[in-house]
Amino acid sequence: MNINIPGIDVDKAIKNSGSEELFTELLGDVYKLMDDKISLVETHLREKDLKNYTVQVHSLKTTCRMIGAMDLGEDFFTLEKLGKENNLEEIEKLTPGTLDSFKALKPFLEPFTSGNGSPKNSFDKDAISDILNKLIAAIDDFDLGAAEETAKVLFSYDCNEELSGKMEELDKLITNLDYDEAKELAQQILAGL
Repeated sequence: MNINIPGIDVDKAIKNSGSEELFTELLGDVYKLMDDKISLVETHLREKDLKNYTVQVHSLKTTCRMIGAMDLGEDFFTLEKLGKENNLEEIEKLTPGTLDSFKALKPFLEPFTSGNGSPKNSFDKDAISDILNKLIAAIDDFDLGAAEETAKVLFSYDCNEELSGKMEELDKLITNLDYDEAKELAQQILAGL
């Protein structure tokens, strides 16, 4: 597959994420969280809430590096440093341009969001328990690739609405790199099976 996205070092990204398949899934994940993340950064900046602003740009720095958008990752890293220094003036100057560069990736990522029409496996408590245990282990090892892979497998099972909702929440937490919350939720789902 020939992936060509301006500003993205595809070889580096495939190395970072572990495989081409995981990389393309990651692109789809980033596409889905972009709008939320951008509006959080903008809101925190508008409210001059530099603590939460810094948390968000840190997360975007990691996200950009994961998908091989190295220059953009550096830009977010600069914003993160400015946030830690409480340098609001520079932040206000640099944030809009960095967010615009990030937004510019969006149309290139959209084609990677479409892999969700696969048939479902019927609900299997033991299999799902297994997968959740693997997921928790992957989180403990900070193994992003394995955590993402494992979360995707959960979606291949047919679950009731409540469980599906929790799994979507879990997937979102992993995508956003909120590992502590993801682990907690995975343990809750396990306990409730």
